[in-house]
Amino acid sequence: MKSFMILSSYSPSCVLWILTGLALCFSCCLCDESSSHILCIKSERAALLQFKTDLIDGANRLSSWNSYNKDCCKWAGVVCNNVTGHVQELHLGGPNDGIHGHCHGSYDTDAELEAASKQMLGGNINPSLMSLKQLKYLDLSCNDFGGIPIPAFIASLRNLRYLNLSTSQFDGQIPPQLGNLTMLHVLDLRYGLWGSNFPVKNLHWLTNIHLLQRLDLSGYDLSSEINWLQVMTRFPLLELRLASCSLSQIPRYLNTLNFTSLSTFDLSYNSFDSSFMPGWIFNLTSLTSIDLTNCFIHNLVPGVDPGFHKLTSLRSLHVSSNDFMNHSSVLKGVSNLGNLVSLDMSTCGLTSPILHDLQNLSLLVSLDLSNNRIIEKLPTSLVNLCNLRFIDLQSNLLFGNVSELLHNFLECKSSKLETFGFWGNNLLGFLPHKLGYLKNLITFDLGFNFISGQIPDSIGSLPNLKMLVLNANLISGRIPNSIGRLSSLEWLDLSNNQLTTSLPESLGNLQKLTFFSVYNNLLNGSVTVRHFSTLTALKTLRAENNKLTLHPNVRKWVPHFQLQVLRIGSWDLGPRFPSWLQFQRNLTELDISNANISDIIPHWFWSTFSGIEFLNTSHNRILGKLPQDLGFLSMNAVVDLSDNGFDGSLPASFNRPDLPFLDLSSNHLSGSLEKFLCHAIQYSRPLKVLNLGNNDLSGVIPDCWNNWNSLEVLNFESNRLSGGIPKSIGELSSLKSLNIRNNNLSGISPLSVMSSKNLLIIDLAENKLTGFTLPPNWRKSTRLKLLNLRSNKLSGKFPNELCGLRSIQILDLADNNLTGNIPTCFNNFSIMSGKENSSAIIVYDEFDQNQVAGSASLVTKGRENSYSTILYLVTNLDLSGNVPNVMTSYRFDYVCVITSFNTLR
Repeated sequence: MKSFMILSSYSPSCVLWILTGLALCFSCCLCDESSSHILCIKSERAALLQFKTDLIDGANRLSSWNSYNKDCCKWAGVVCNNVTGHVQELHLGGPNDGIHGHCHGSYDTDAELEAASKQMLGGNINPSLMSLKQLKYLDLSCNDFGGIPIPAFIASLRNLRYLNLSTSQFDGQIPPQLGNLTMLHVLDLRYGLWGSNFPVKNLHWLTNIHLLQRLDLSGYDLSSEINWLQVMTRFPLLELRLASCSLSQIPRYLNTLNFTSLSTFDLSYNSFDSSFMPGWIFNLTSLTSIDLTNCFIHNLVPGVDPGFHKLTSLRSLHVSSNDFMNHSSVLKGVSNLGNLVSLDMSTCGLTSPILHDLQNLSLLVSLDLSNNRIIEKLPTSLVNLCNLRFIDLQSNLLFGNVSELLHNFLECKSSKLETFGFWGNNLLGFLPHKLGYLKNLITFDLGFNFISGQIPDSIGSLPNLKMLVLNANLISGRIPNSIGRLSSLEWLDLSNNQLTTSLPESLGNLQKLTFFSVYNNLLNGSVTVRHFSTLTALKTLRAENNKLTLHPNVRKWVPHFQLQVLRIGSWDLGPRFPSWLQFQRNLTELDISNANISDIIPHWFWSTFSGIEFLNTSHNRILGKLPQDLGFLSMNAVVDLSDNGFDGSLPASFNRPDLPFLDLSSNHLSGSLEKFLCHAIQYSRPLKVLNLGNNDLSGVIPDCWNNWNSLEVLNFESNRLSGGIPKSIGELSSLKSLNIRNNNLSGISPLSVMSSKNLLIIDLAENKLTGFTLPPNWRKSTRLKLLNLRSNKLSGKFPNELCGLRSIQILDLADNNLTGNIPTCFNNFSIMSGKENSSAIIVYDEFDQNQVAGSASLVTKGRENSYSTILYLVTNLDLSGNVPNVMTSYRFDYVCVITSFNTLR
């Protein structure tokens, strides 16, 4: 009131001037107050803005870095000193995969990988950073700088305590000037340009950084630095990581051990193949983590007390692929490490029982003993089951009942189990009805065991399950409808079991499913488009060798998926050719064999695909011509078009230089072999299997086999080929099976054929051959199991050279004109006489492609029978229909021997 009275004593114009002045003063005070809150130093703000101009920031992570936002201390990733305002820390690390902490690690989807890539900074590192004189912390890890060198000017930031440039795609030498950063406590340069492994000449530049506590040079080639360990002992290190550094030697002894405070030691992925496990490592009593994965250390230093029992602080022990672990004292020491949280002893050649000895490891969260040879009964309890998140014991020789172990997991009030891996053991049992109570399960793998019973309905109550593998067991019954509730499921393998009835329609709900395999079961019934209604992510569908029927009830059905692998052989897809296949343009493997298709092959079939690696349309009644253009095939494609109605000449295009397997047998192909085998062939062909049997090919067998030396199986049976057998066929050094039976061949079978060292099967029956030449030293070289020259025009005496066929189990010379004494040495045939056991005759076997077993058509008691997979169980000696001078008695005490002397003339 008093103030108002004072103002009222002045004239109105004076009052206006006074109020204006007060407003200006108040505004100035506010400006001063606002300025006082801007902590950032102007020159350092300018340096950061200049630094930003050279960066590529696809995700706009540095949007707060702008000239309008004056206080750089509030910018993303910037930390300033609260008193001086100097920039002290830059946290500009990119994203990691959120699982393993790896910057460029595995992501679940391409979209996640793309999103992570956008978050990575790129471009160049501007020298303006040198203006940040008080910078103590610099993190540029997990970005992508595209192969630029590490900037040497970083060495001018003398106050740096922390420098992390890891996994950011820097290339080239480590600047030795970094040795000037004498205040560094942490230096992390691991994994520069992806896969570059750039060589480092020496580590002398490190010796000035006396305060170094954490060092990671993983991924750099340190093979030239022989004294690498001596250099490391100069620092008070707490963590040392030298993974994948091309180190080959690790000293057995250390004169001075300056690693008394070392807590983390990582030498993984260095090959110390010729080194011994040094005893001094067992004395690093401060260690909490040691990683020797893939170091291939085989032996212990003699006279040194081995074992990890002194390292009582260890929480993580990873020693995969080191044979020295298969030592009783080492294993005993592991069982005493009561603080272990993670234990990986996979691929260590372990044979002794160990699971019972791990009972005391109550803190264990991750256990990996996979890929060993542990022979042990599976215990009903295993460490502290309620803590375990990851357990992998696949590929061992474990036996016993897995049901009890699973029941014990279910007894936990809150099981944390995420991965359960016992693939490839000898386990019995069944899947518990309450399996669905293990709510945290992500991976469940019991493939290749002897699990029986049915898949419980509760399986559908596992919301996090991504991988379910139960293949190669004895599981029967139906696939439960509840499986459609596994909303996270990506991989489902139920192949090689005894599953019955049809596929549940609920499979169509699995939107994330990428791999589905149920081949070799007893499934039957109809499959409709509803089974595939939302399978948009599906890439692999393997369901061959079941009796399922797929006749889409939707006209011009266009599946929602784009498959890469489709194997549905033995399904009923016909009689019309399945038109929906033309929409599967990404296929690399296609099997529609034995699918009841009786139709002309559509023109689009040969042009729809561009990268087929495996093609099997065999055992149908598909008609038409073979294509001249094989552009739809990829390199090294396996092609089986056998048992159809393809006609016309054999296209020369099928001799392309990159096919390993070609079966065109049992069609109506005609013409000669000249263009296919000889025309314009200048380089060696990798073809291993060529089957053109049971066609209408004619003419002579051309003598141009020099470029076909990879052949292992050659079949021209039941054609109209004439003339002689070229000598060069016998010079095919890899040939295991030669079948040219039932043609019009004449002349003498060349010595080169009969003396081939690798041939297991020679079948030249039902021709017009007049003789065959045998090598005198056959006894030492032959592996021949079957020799069939039946029904030719052979004459002369029974050759004594046949005595060299010690491994023969089928010898058929019947219906010829051979004379003379039958050699008595036939009693020495080791398999026929029971002195040796026979084994399967496999002439070609490539994993997950076509296996070719030796096959033969044999006449016994006037009947012709064909044998393939059981051929090795058959023994036959048939000399009937010839004119011997002496009847010789044979006493073969082997039950499978079939002799046929009763028809001798």
